[in-house]
Amino acid sequence: MVISHEPFSGSYRPEEVLFLLRRMRLNTTALEEREKLIQSGKRHYSEMIGPEDAPTRGRLRLFRESLASNGTTLARDLCTLATGLAITAVNNELTLVSIARAGTPIGVLLWHRLRQIAPHLRLQHYSISVIRDRGVDFAALRWIMNRHSPASLRFVDGWTGKGTIADELSRSIATWPEAPPGLNAGLWVPLDVCGASVFAANSRDYLIPSALLGGTLSGLVSRSILPACEVDGQAFHGCVQLDFLRRYDLSRWFIEEMRARLATIPHIEQVVNASNGAPRRLETNHCLELMLARHQLTDRNRIKLGIGETVRVLLRRLPHTVLLRSQANPTDAELIRRLAFFRNVPLHIEDDLPFDSIAVIASV
Repeated sequence: MVISHEPFSGSYRPEEVLFLLRRMRLNTTALEEREKLIQSGKRHYSEMIGPEDAPTRGRLRLFRESLASNGTTLARDLCTLATGLAITAVNNELTLVSIARAGTPIGVLLWHRLRQIAPHLRLQHYSISVIRDRGVDFAALRWIMNRHSPASLRFVDGWTGKGTIADELSRSIATWPEAPPGLNAGLWVPLDVCGASVFAANSRDYLIPSALLGGTLSGLVSRSILPACEVDGQAFHGCVQLDFLRRYDLSRWFIEEMRARLATIPHIEQVVNASNGAPRRLETNHCLELMLARHQLTDRNRIKLGIGETVRVLLRRLPHTVLLRSQANPTDAELIRRLAFFRNVPLHIEDDLPFDSIAVIASV
């Protein structure tokens, strides 16, 4: 059931972001049932949503530890990313389009940094849905391009894993008959572990702290949903507004905490793109093929690459195995060990992994 078609800002300030999502009511589906339906092909993951509970004290403790250890690195990477974005502004206009929902807090922080270093820009930030195998929300893109130059749009996400969202963006826009010539489908991220982005501030894997929390760090918005009967691109993709978690919401707190870090980092005029591009994509695809063969799988979606994706599997999916590179960041490695122990998931330390961590989702 649709509650509202109107853009909204969630628990952020209206000037910081507008979510171009329909607010809906949708019954939740338990984790094991979702996995069965997805793996059997009976339902697409975007047609269902799981229950989202208040973060436990344990998860909040992990989040604060991650913020303490990695917050400054993220702040530096956001500053680099903001400078790179500012350089590409077209006719003093820059329109940030973050991918809901992992990209949303990143987009809000970039909006703040850009206002600081480039106050002359006409700057807006929207958050839209991109769904694996179903593409970009074209209704949301039309809405944005009716108000802004298509050449000013820059797509932003939180990080890359194996490049699924970057590939979906590229494919969707390349095959969209309405796509204007100036619309660039490249993805901008603070961290790119697989070479899928058009610009990244960093390629050395670390845990983006916001990966540990869901809607309570992303504006009280669920991940995007798209019923099977609504894939024609005529209406915004959907979401559930998580108002029942308002007392646990850290979205604004996280923004202010990170803004304090951003304010201490001086602006520099030139930056270096850290994305390793095509060579790293080849390494990524080779790794996926090896992992599929090793675990006797055919579905690439059951292999998750990198620390952020591994943590999300340990928190929200049914993990089968976790592989951890012996040279991984010690703080992040310890967090993954603790999560794997808590979920009773086998963890193997290996020396020659091409990623700091890899998660395999269990069969059901």
